[in-house]
Amino acid sequence: MYSFEPQKVLPKKRYAEEEDWEYLEEGILTMSRTALVCMTCTHFNYSCDKYCHSFLTCSEHQRLIPQGSHLTCRCSSWKNDFEVQHASCSNVA
Repeated sequence: MYSFEPQKVLPKKRYAEEEDWEYLEEGILTMSRTALVCMTCTHFNYSCDKYCHSFLTCSEHQRLIPQGSHLTCRCSSWKNDFEVQHASCSNVA
């Protein structure tokens, strides 16, 4: 008779390198009353630390974004994903 014993398989714990990044300095982010905010930027990303706390990151500056600022602020490097994808199309025309 075949006996099946389930084995516990634990996932490999990998934490993002962004967890060690510093926060953006004062003066980089400016208030925005339009949709041009960090959350709509191509460089915006988010991840979780080992305690399952989320943190917001900017890959352009390689810094953390303070909580809440992603909804109301942007920097001078703001890029729209549409502009990045279709930048070569405008050069052809």
